[in-house]
Amino acid sequence: MSFEVDRVADITIKEFYQRFSSQNLPVVITGCIEHWPARAKWNLDYFAQKFAHKKVNFSGKDWVVGNFIDQLLRGVSPAPYLNQVKLDEQFQELATDIGDLRYTRKNFLNSRFLPMSMRIDRGIKALFIGGAGSGFGKLHWDYSYLHVYISQVCGDKDFLLYAPSDSKYLYPRPDYPNDSSIRDINNIDVNEYPDLLKATPIRLTVKEGETIFIPAGWWHATQMQGVSISIAESALDHANWRQRCKGFLAEYKKQKVSRLKLALLGSYMRVVQTVLL
Repeated sequence: MSFEVDRVADITIKEFYQRFSSQNLPVVITGCIEHWPARAKWNLDYFAQKFAHKKVNFSGKDWVVGNFIDQLLRGVSPAPYLNQVKLDEQFQELATDIGDLRYTRKNFLNSRFLPMSMRIDRGIKALFIGGAGSGFGKLHWDYSYLHVYISQVCGDKDFLLYAPSDSKYLYPRPDYPNDSSIRDINNIDVNEYPDLLKATPIRLTVKEGETIFIPAGWWHATQMQGVSISIAESALDHANWRQRCKGFLAEYKKQKVSRLKLALLGSYMRVVQTVLL
């Protein structure tokens, strides 16, 4: 059974929720980030010149942005991949380059009513920069049933998606069920992972200027054929609220907290739900 991700123009918030978010379906949206200053400014030369001496940490290693960009420009193989660099934590200078994304205006992760442990450390937006051959080959779905919006500010990015219903074929780790045991989905031995053949891969390319919405629980991995600069934003809304709460309470239960504390947390989340929903 095949599945094709819809590609739509800059649709209204109401239509987006009715057709995609509430149905837990991915979609590629065109034209919704053209007002971002980043669209006219960001490229490798911009980062090399403006942030040549800036230091960031990703993949457990400290990098100087200028040196990182130099490796991409020289075509070093394998190309390094700057990924999951939280803007609030490491790159606050970029905040004014990123405009509004209308579909996340009511992102519950920004709500002051959420318990601190239910929020995202160091902010909800992250920067990704890569070159030809780089990517995030680890098949996963975003932790705690969060949605993610990935906007291609510069360049294209190839995506591989699997629906939540295919989870049983994707070798989820017992300890981290949102993470596949498959080391690199872009380079696999099907003899080692035979069940993968039972799953339905969905492949697509998100073009420069487009945003892909990946709903809670959808497996994904990425790869790039050329230079790519993107912004990812995690989100919590009406559609994934109950999943997020259920996962939140399950994590506390694993920590063997008292029944009283679990009951109090559950009651508090029901109160928050009436405020947000």
